[in-house]
Amino acid sequence: MNASQKLILVLLLSLELAFTQSAILNLMVVGACLVAMVVARVSWRRLLFYLGVAAIPVLGTFLSFWFYGSGSAASNGHIAWVMSTRLLAFISLGAWFAQTVNPYVLMTALEQNFKLSPTFVYGILGALNFLPKFKTALKNVLAVAQMRGQSLHVWSPALYAKALIQSLAWSENLAQAMTAHGFQEGAPRTHFRQDRLPLLGWLILALILVLVQLAVFRGHWW
Repeated sequence: MNASQKLILVLLLSLELAFTQSAILNLMVVGACLVAMVVARVSWRRLLFYLGVAAIPVLGTFLSFWFYGSGSAASNGHIAWVMSTRLLAFISLGAWFAQTVNPYVLMTALEQNFKLSPTFVYGILGALNFLPKFKTALKNVLAVAQMRGQSLHVWSPALYAKALIQSLAWSENLAQAMTAHGFQEGAPRTHFRQDRLPLLGWLILALILVLVQLAVFRGHWW
């Protein structure tokens, strides 16, 4: 599957899970995402990081519905399991998508496959390219402030104001560079790399959705 098909799959599965009260199905999605990330050779440290980040909201959701639900003890327990595992499934889907799809590839795929505005796409890509520079600018501002005997913290507005001023200069330089390379808003563009929607990707997507529907309709699983 290409990046666009993966995005469609994540959105459809999220919509399916949002209207399905099945803790078992949620855990199946979590397991499938973990297996997919292992196959994609995502590091164990990264996997543990995602699980650690998910532990706090999942535990909080479970305890909230368990102790403060308005139904019976059995109903509260069922809802607690469903809601907590659903949240874990959403996090797992997002983690799988983030670890297997490059943002640059995703934006170019959306432009070619779904006719997303090239101006919007190049604007997002420009912002992504600014992130490393913005981090470097923050470090430089902190270093200059320390040399002057000033103490700037993460919550200091002056820290971000100075970095944003540099970002405005970068954006102007980027706009001039794009114009110099022939970019015109609204003009038709060619692509060096064609990102097509493969038939095999659609077949895999359809197969996954069929398996999920079979799991949903086997009501005795939950």
